[in-house]
Amino acid sequence: MLNIIKEKYGSKMTKDVVWTFTIQMIVMLCSFIITKLLSNRLSMDEFGQYNLIKRSTQVLSFIMLAGVGITLPRYIPLYQKGIPRKSIYPLMKASLIFIVSVSLLVCLFCSVFQGEMQQMMIGESGSNLLYSIILAYAFLLALTQFTYAYYRGISNFKWYNGAQLGLQLAIIIPLIFLPILTTKHVFASWLVITGVFVAFYWGRELWKKDFWRTPNSYKKWNPSLIDELKIIIRYSSGRLLADFFLFSLSAFPLIYISHRQGLQATAHFSVGMTFVTMVTTLFSFMGIILLPFVSECIAQKDMKKACNFINKLLILYISSSLLLAIPFFFFTDFMTSLFFSEEYLVTKNLTQVLLLSILPQALYLLYRNPIDAISVIPYNTVILCICLTVMVFTFYYSQSITDLAWAYLIVSLLQGGLSWFTWTILKHKGA
Repeated sequence: MLNIIKEKYGSKMTKDVVWTFTIQMIVMLCSFIITKLLSNRLSMDEFGQYNLIKRSTQVLSFIMLAGVGITLPRYIPLYQKGIPRKSIYPLMKASLIFIVSVSLLVCLFCSVFQGEMQQMMIGESGSNLLYSIILAYAFLLALTQFTYAYYRGISNFKWYNGAQLGLQLAIIIPLIFLPILTTKHVFASWLVITGVFVAFYWGRELWKKDFWRTPNSYKKWNPSLIDELKIIIRYSSGRLLADFFLFSLSAFPLIYISHRQGLQATAHFSVGMTFVTMVTTLFSFMGIILLPFVSECIAQKDMKKACNFINKLLILYISSSLLLAIPFFFFTDFMTSLFFSEEYLVTKNLTQVLLLSILPQALYLLYRNPIDAISVIPYNTVILCICLTVMVFTFYYSQSITDLAWAYLIVSLLQGGLSWFTWTILKHKGA
């Protein structure tokens, strides 16, 4: 596979892929360590609350990001490498204004419906300080994704991956050294650490002269802010909904279970979902390659090349997902004790059902970028909307927590199946 990538993109892209895969493996290991520390130091109810807040915060942060995380990697290369070349500074300024504006609207909504949102995101009402910390943390998470999108857009994958790893390593520190650890302490310390990292990365970029300078080889580019905002909104709006639906698929189960069966059941369900998330995260990095590769094939009217490459990746994704899922499935007790604690061993059957969703979710992660490349219509948004609707209905009619796990698996199978079907139809139209 690396030989194919090297042939198509050259040695730099090969190094970027190897670097990305290696760092993402370390990031996954950090996630295991964080989960292990929290499951041992927090009570079961607090661990359930932590997972509920974590999922809710992810949804909020991606709403605040407003699709800019996908927009920048597309438009920065167009501005820097297009003919004529353009400065990216107006684009970055408009993107930041857009993120701040959307974030203010989100915070306003959360303030108006504070009681309902607290109950949904925290599992209890009256926690005003924790609620404020969560909103601020969600905004800073949006800014970190904004930072990652910028590094990806300028093809600086060392900083793209290094920034993620640096933050992951930093947020482990308070989990080890804080003498007293509660859910509030976790997110308050992460709020401070994330703020310091965002300030460091952007202080570094703004200090660099090349960020501000417009070389003579660049076209004098003085678009109005409205023009830049129109570009961002036009491209990101459909993808924003896709991000919202995608993270709702991960947040809804825990929110629903916390209200129907309590925080202890939420903690039990979180074990399997954590394993699934940690494994499937590894498959998302290939989107860095697939999106531009398929776009190039479409421009050259050579869909056969794209299909052959994706078919090879399909074999890799299936074999890798099985290789990673099988140890968790057959050694569930050992893995649960290793990454959580022995009091979570009662979740074995529940976890094994959820682990079956790794393969279909990996298939979705394989096909979502080629689908975005081949069509301007946001088909992924439609797929995720259907899946979220099915999840709501199946969860509503589920009686036990095991039923909820099977419902989650059904939705994952639908997600992977619809993605495969959509790509199968679209690739013939692009041929």
